[in-house]
Parts: sequence; C-alpha cells; structure tokens
Amino acid sequence: MAKSLILIYFLLALAVSPTKIVAGARILGIFPHFGYSHFKVFFPLLRTLAEHGHHVTVVTHIQAPANTTTNYEELLLGGQQSTNILTFEHVLPRRPLHYLLLEAEILHKEGQKTCELFYKSGHVETILKKHEQAPYDLVITEYFNSDCQLGIPYLLEVPIVGLSSCLLMPYFYDRIALPDFPSHVQSEFVGFPEELNWHERLLNFVQANVIKKLYRYRTNYYDRKVINKYLNVDFDVDDYAKRSTSLILVNQHYTLHGNKPLTSQLIEMGGIHIDETALKAKLPDEIEKFLKSAPSEGVLFFSWGSLVRSSSLPSEKVQTIVKVLERQPFNVIWKWETDEVPTKSKKFLFVKWAPQFSLICHPKVKLFWGHGGLLGTTENIYCGKPLIITPLYGDQSVNAYAVQNRGVGSILFFDDINEKNLEATLKEVRRKSYADNAAVLSHLFRNRDMKPLDRAVWWVEHLLQENGKMAHKLLQTKAVKLNWFVYYSLDSVSIILIGLALFIFIARAILRRLCGFFKGGKQSGKVKTK
Repeated sequence: MAKSLILIYFLLALAVSPTKIVAGARILGIFPHFGYSHFKVFFPLLRTLAEHGHHVTVVTHIQAPANTTTNYEELLLGGQQSTNILTFEHVLPRRPLHYLLLEAEILHKEGQKTCELFYKSGHVETILKKHEQAPYDLVITEYFNSDCQLGIPYLLEVPIVGLSSCLLMPYFYDRIALPDFPSHVQSEFVGFPEELNWHERLLNFVQANVIKKLYRYRTNYYDRKVINKYLNVDFDVDDYAKRSTSLILVNQHYTLHGNKPLTSQLIEMGGIHIDETALKAKLPDEIEKFLKSAPSEGVLFFSWGSLVRSSSLPSEKVQTIVKVLERQPFNVIWKWETDEVPTKSKKFLFVKWAPQFSLICHPKVKLFWGHGGLLGTTENIYCGKPLIITPLYGDQSVNAYAVQNRGVGSILFFDDINEKNLEATLKEVRRKSYADNAAVLSHLFRNRDMKPLDRAVWWVEHLLQENGKMAHKLLQTKAVKLNWFVYYSLDSVSIILIGLALFIFIARAILRRLCGFFKGGKQSGKVKTK
C-alpha cells in the first residue's frame, strides 16, 4: 500500500510539473575534422546527452571508450591519423599577416579534404535511411574550417548547434551577429598583449576581415559545390547557416580569455572536457614512482600536445633544452614518442603517453611547459600551476598571451629557445607571484554558477523540449539579415551627416544674403558731399 501511494504521488508530481522532462530525442553529431583534441572537447556533451536518454548518432574519426552507453552510436571515418601528426616543419609561431593567410589556406585545403572523405564514407546514405525510419530532431556539428556538412541538416530540415573547441573563428561571428571589434577583441588567429597598440589593431582588423572574406567567398563556394555534387541540392551555405544555427557553444571562459561580447546564441563552455573524477585514478606505476622520488622542488611536466611529435625537435634545440634542464633543481617528465631518448639522466622520465590532467594537478608537479593548446592550458588553469608556453601554430599564440597577460606564465617562442633565454624564463616563472596568481585564477575558474558540461547540456535540451521550435525562433537575431552598412548604423550616420551638411550650407547661404543685405543698406544710406 505504501509503495502504491508513493507511485501515485510521483505520477501526480509529473503531471503537475511545469517543466517537461526531455528524453528520447534523436540527435545527429557530424565531426569531419580528424583532430583528437577537438573531439575531446565535444565528446563529454555527446556522451551525457546519450546518458540522458537521447539517441545520439555520431560521425567521427575518434572511437568512444568501450563503456559508453548504448544510446551512443558511432559512424567512424577512416583513413586519417588523429595524434602525433605534425613535425616542426609545420611550426608557424610568429604571426605576421602572410603567415596568418598561409594558415588560413592550410585550414581551407584540410577542410575540403575532410569534406570529400566525409561524403565518400558511405555514412551519408546511412544517415538519410535512419532519418526516414525515425527522424532526427537536431544536428550538432563542429564550426571550424568547413561547412560542407551542413548539406545534411539542410536535407533533414532540423536546427543546428555549432561547437568550437577553440575561440570562435573570425568568419563565424557574423553567423549569429556576434559583435567583433578588432580594437580589442583578438581574433583566434593572432596573439597580442592586452590593450593593443595601433599596428596590432591594424593587423587584427586586416587579417580578420581578409580571412572572413576568403572563407565566405572561397571556402563556402567550394562547400556549396561539394554539397551539390554529392546531394544534388544547391543553396547559399552561409545564408542557410545564419537561418538555421540555434546556438554556438565555445570552449572559452572569461578567466582566461577575458570579457568578450556575448549574445544569447553564444554559450561559454570553457573546461567542458575536464573530468574531475580522473584525479582519483591511479597514475601509471612508472610515473608514480618517479614522482615519489622527486626532490622537494618537484617536477616540470613538458608536453607539446597530441598533434606535435616532440621527438621531431631539431637536435640542437633538444640538446639545449636537456643541458639547461639538467642544471635545474627539479626533475622532468617529458612527452616523447620514440624509444630513443636524448638523455639517460635520472632527472628525466620520457613517456609516450601520460594522463595529462591528473599529472598537472599532482602536488609534486610544480611547473608545466606546454605549447598553448587550449585543452592543456585550460587544465593547467584548473590545477593552478605556473607555466611556460611555446606557441607553435593556430590559436596557441592568443592562448599564450592570455596566460602571460594574467601573470601565470611566460612565453618562450620556439625560435628564441637557447640556453640564456630558457634559463631566464625558468627563473621568471618560479617567482612566487606566478604561483600566487595561478592559485587565484584556478579558484575563479572553478567557482561558477554551473559546471560547463551542465550548461551545455541544459541549452541543447532547451532546444529539444516541447517548445523547442519556438526557442529556436526566438534565439534567432534579425541582425544577421542586415548588410554591413545598416548593421553598423552607417545609414543613420550618413543621413545625420547629410542633414548637418545641408543645414550648414543653408545657414551659410542665409548669412551671406543677410551680410549682403546689410552692406547694401549701409552704402545706399551714405550722403555725398563736396
């Protein structure tokens, strides 16, 4: 009887609840880009949505762990390595305009390559068949270096949620009419100290606008051709994306990248990939043993990410780094991909893989030397450790300056690595102020109203509720339909200036007439005398 009453009360509570429980939606995730670090940001959201009862189908290069819920279905893309891809021939650490344009060109070619791989995979046909059997409700996809995948939501006639594993690329700001002021909003492609000087503002303005135009009129042009080739539909990709994008979730947070303009369509999810339960897991025996035997000054963890092969460093740089680090009072754990290591010193432990987050947070690890990748940098901010950053490409410069601007780390450019500079940088970041600033920043980063994963899930499910179509419609901004002249109110400014010029012209004409009238009156009033 008691159990029956409890069940009745529960059913009544559900009946009168004003919030509809969201479950059982069908979500399609499309991630043609091969980057492991990118998908590491997206996977927690996709996995959690599946755990909430939604059926999630994901096109990706990255296979999920074996214990992922059965609601999570993979359509794996093959033929592309996801880790340890880049060597130091690909390094673009400085950011002059021609390097930025070269990087944009590389991203464009890479994007078109992944487009062909996606459409030739056979998964598109599978998706369309699944949609016929049970329609999808939403598409979640990465907004990075191509939009060719948007042909799928176009055919399915469903809204889009865009994800960005880094700061939003400059060509996506217009997609949701996000304010983008190059006087102070740094592009993902650049990196400067805060409070830009005039030539930094000029470079920021020029590169952002040139790269936007290249993406709009080149990349989207080829996206349109690919979509037409494989799906036999033709539409303006950029215009469709503006009409169909409900939200963009971005891997940023004000503690690292500062106060940036936000709209209701842009959701910050900085640190979404951080799994706090990983801190309870046991470290590999070799690493645990090395940490226990470390001196009181602790350990420096040296890792330049999942894409770059540290073992491809030029030999002169390797020997310089080894020579300087051997003289330091701390030990070193170094991510290194080959069995042949540069030194047999007991001060060094070379590992092909390490649980990066757990290792950075370990109390024996006192310093982190990274490359400015956003995942490692974010994990370091969470753990509250001082760091050295050597940016190599992409968004790493803007991340590096964000760290340096906040007094928690110092930049050492790749070209500047020599004994003198490395010694000076190590001495600088070991000052007490860096550890103090890192601890404060860590507290601010962790202390939020909602965890980033909970925020991202809430907004996606907000679109999937019973009134989700209305939510999508209300989130849309009319500003995306305005051309640049009207968007920046230049039409109003022009009318005001024309009116002001006309007023001045008429006023001057009237004054001239009046002056002429008074001069004529004085002359006619004069009496001639002999």
